[in-house]
Amino acid sequence: MDKTIFWLSVLLILSGAAGIFITYGGISRTFEHGMQAVSALLMLMGILMLPGGIFRGGPPSVKPRQGLMLGVAVFAIATGLTFAAVVGYGPFGNLYKRSVEIGEAPITVHVSIIPGSWDPRQTENFVPKNIRVILFVNHTVVWTNNEELDVAHTVTSDGDLFDSGLFGKGESFKYNFGREGVYTYHCVPHPWMRGSVTVERVPDEQVNAILEALGVKQQETSGG
Repeated sequence: MDKTIFWLSVLLILSGAAGIFITYGGISRTFEHGMQAVSALLMLMGILMLPGGIFRGGPPSVKPRQGLMLGVAVFAIATGLTFAAVVGYGPFGNLYKRSVEIGEAPITVHVSIIPGSWDPRQTENFVPKNIRVILFVNHTVVWTNNEELDVAHTVTSDGDLFDSGLFGKGESFKYNFGREGVYTYHCVPHPWMRGSVTVERVPDEQVNAILEALGVKQQETSGG
């Protein structure tokens, strides 16, 4: 058994797993997709190297104490993964996602990414930064990149609900919110750019009254 290769492969696997959990768990949101890719590569390298570390020089001999420590480590890892799966933490959060299909709202809310948002010294970026919408009234939100320079931005949900990808000057991203709640978001390359959308739901009678008061053609309201 080549202990150098073995422990190096274990280190790579643990580092890769930690990187994936950190990004999917919401602890780090800056360049999260790149970090996920690098973490997955580290984990793959460790997995490929592990057999060489174990079997190089002949089958490993495991002492009772080492066997006990290995058993405890395996049990701890299995317990941690089971707990993460139960609570929907990290990558397991994807198992608990429930997308709600909903059509475009009668009224559209517009958010402007104003010029200079790329500069961390500028306090204003998403305008308005925090908005409130009502299901079946104005749950459709459009973000437009109004930068004067050729700078791309993203609109990325902190909860992995939506991600615009990079869109450039003059381009827009639209999303229909289908469930009540508070949704915070950020720009991946410019993490100081942050905003939120609070989605509320009111009885159908109030929805119809709001639309009628605004002179908007009423539509059937139904939800998930």
